[in-house]
Parts: sequence; structure tokens; C-alpha cells
Amino acid sequence: MKVSVKYSAKAKKITIQVTEIDVAQMTQGAFHHSEKTIQQIANRIGNELTRNMLESRDTTQATIERDGRTWYRKAASNGSYQTLYGTITLARHLYQTGDGGKTCCPLEETCQLSFGGATPLLAELLAFKVSALTPGEVAQDLAKHGLELSPSFIRQTAQRVGQIAVEKTPDWKLEAEPLQDRVEVVATGFDGTTVPLRGEDYKEAMCGTIALYNRHAERLSTEYLGAMPEAGKADFTKRFTARVAQVTALYPDALHVVLSDGARWNWQQIKEHYPKAVWILDFWHAAQHLSEAADAIFGSEPNANKEAWFDRWKTTLRDEPNGVARVIRTLVRYRNQLGLSASSIKELDAQLNYFRTHAERMQYADYTDAGLPIGSGVTEAGCKELIKTRFSRSGMRWNRDSGAKVLQLRAIRLSNQWDSFWSKVMRYVA
Repeated sequence: MKVSVKYSAKAKKITIQVTEIDVAQMTQGAFHHSEKTIQQIANRIGNELTRNMLESRDTTQATIERDGRTWYRKAASNGSYQTLYGTITLARHLYQTGDGGKTCCPLEETCQLSFGGATPLLAELLAFKVSALTPGEVAQDLAKHGLELSPSFIRQTAQRVGQIAVEKTPDWKLEAEPLQDRVEVVATGFDGTTVPLRGEDYKEAMCGTIALYNRHAERLSTEYLGAMPEAGKADFTKRFTARVAQVTALYPDALHVVLSDGARWNWQQIKEHYPKAVWILDFWHAAQHLSEAADAIFGSEPNANKEAWFDRWKTTLRDEPNGVARVIRTLVRYRNQLGLSASSIKELDAQLNYFRTHAERMQYADYTDAGLPIGSGVTEAGCKELIKTRFSRSGMRWNRDSGAKVLQLRAIRLSNQWDSFWSKVMRYVA
């Protein structure tokens, strides 16, 4: 199969001719075989058009001026580039100063070929796919579309893009798709989940979420931020608080709500960084502690009385104004009754301490009436979707550096900010 291309700028026309092809076999043979032939034709046409676009951007001047110095053209040499349509090898010119040393390639600079041999479109595609799949899976996927790339090339290209994401996105204000409704609530939360590190077993990575809600308590969008395991979590805390400040500044009339479970470190951070926000303890974590109190009172085995008691007081906690006060009173009553074992009393004391400590953050009826979310499910789901799904598959082990790049790409993708990110890559970096 041969493909030739002719251009007519005046007629605004490109003429493509495909020769040495069995047209009868393609049109009359098995349809699946015909589809594969069409795919091959499309790839060959794409390859040829891309080759022409590259060749048209080469510089042939004897000298070029750059940084106040004269650079001299060297003899043309071959360069090999990976495109969405296969490999292209072509002769292009390099330039060098009279002092020798490093060379520059105007063609590569003009075409933004700064991704280790991949064209910008291919680099974007590979990084996007690696945010969800392993390089081996990406290679298998692309092979079904007629593009043969090694997993190592895919990994290296994605890592180059990921490095840009790690370095630049903290300063770039990435945008998702425009919202279709007014933002009334900005709900933020963060939590940790473990990832397997090479030579270190499992360590805690961090996931932060920023969810926007309308006046009907409907979630409009969610932004995800992640960080690989780090001692003290300082980098994650800095990035997350900075991003929360940016988002809340965008919606100054919206109410800022912070949701969390009862982890001490979480509330230390919340008190320090978000003193003006509405603090809400996740209802489902509170309900879990209520369930543990029920076990202390009625025993760990299932029984109807325990289930009825739990359902009643869970509803009270959620639906009645200051329901937590009633929950505390009933726990005190059971704690002081005769017949409980020492271990049951100790467990009830622990649960009483929990509810007393967080009582101000358990005003669920008031929160619901105000249209505020009462569950941190968005953040918990984020831990699974952002981190676990990609980083804790069977046999996986990660380095912090390479993992951080994939994690940043994945966060951008899940936050629906990919187009904004890539437009800035093309504008400021490539």
C-alpha cells in the first residue's frame, strides 16, 4: 500500500491517493477484514499527512540568530518521531554555534516535540491513558488500533508529562467544564489510604476533595488532589489548603463546609487551616460508633432488640435537632445501669467520650435543613477512585517519584481538568 498527498493552497484542497491495494478484496470480502484494511489506510494517511506537516516546518537557512549568537546549519540528519499513526523518520536540520557544543533543532521546537520523541498529540494520549491503565495495558489497547508502542516508551512519555503536572499544576489555575448552576456550598475533606511502596511495604497516601453543591444540595463537580506517602504530610497540606483558598475565593458567597471522620490529625488540621468553615463530622462514622455502643449494651451477636435500638437512635441522631444530646443521655443511662460487665462499661465510656468530643459537629438536622452534606463519602470514594483503583492492583509496587507523576495526572483527569491542563502545557511548556 502506498499513499501520496498533494496540496493546493489556492483551492484549499488536499488530494490523497492510495495505491497498491486490493479494492475488490476490501469491498467484497469479510466485513471485519475490510474494517481492518480501512484502519490501515487511515493510519497510513495520517502518517503521510503528519510527515508532510513536519517537513514543511523544517528550517533550511544557513544561519539562525538566537540568544545574541549565530548558529550554523549542519548537514541534515535523520530524526525519528512517534506519532498517533506510527513512526516517522525524516531528515531535518540541526544548528550549532561556531564554538561547537550542544545543537538545536528548529523543527522540533516549532512542532513542540519536547516529549522524548512523541508528538504532542501522542504524548497527551499516552499520559491520559496511563492515568487509568498500566503501560502494558495501554500498549495492548493501542495495538488493537494498529499502533505498536513498547510499554517502556509509553511509561517514559507519561512520566515526562507527569513531571510537568507535578511541577506546574500547583501554580496553574486549572479549570473544569463550566458549571450549570450557582454554587452555594464548597465542601472539602481529606483522608488517607495506603499504597504499596517498593521496599517499604504499605504507607499512607493522601486524597483531598473539593466538591461544589447548588442550593438543592446537588453536587455539581468534584476536584481531587493527591499525594504519595510523605512524613508529616506537609506538602499535601500546603497544596490542599492553597487550592481550597483559591476555590473559596472564586465563590465568596458560598458556605465552606469541612467534613471529616474523627481522626485526631484531621481535626488538628481543620482547626488550624479552616477556622471559619462549618465543621461536620461524617454521619456514617458517627453511626458506626453508635453501632459499637449498641454492641457494648446488647452484646456483639445479632438480636432484634439491639437492631431496634440502633435504628431508633441513629434516626434521632440524624433527624432531631441536637439529637446528639439525646444520644449522649441514653448512653449515660445504660452506662450507669446494673449488670454491665467491666469491658462493656469501658467501651461505653469510650463511645461517650467520642460523642461528647464531637457533639458540636453532629448537628445533623440543622445541617440537613440548611442543605449541607453530612457525609464524607465523596472523600472516601475519592481515596478509592483516585488512589486504590490505580495504585493497589495485584503485584504493584511504586516509587514515590514515579507514583507522584501518575497520581497528579490521575487527579487532573478525574477532576475534569485535562483540557485546561493540556492547553497550558502547549502554551507554556512544550
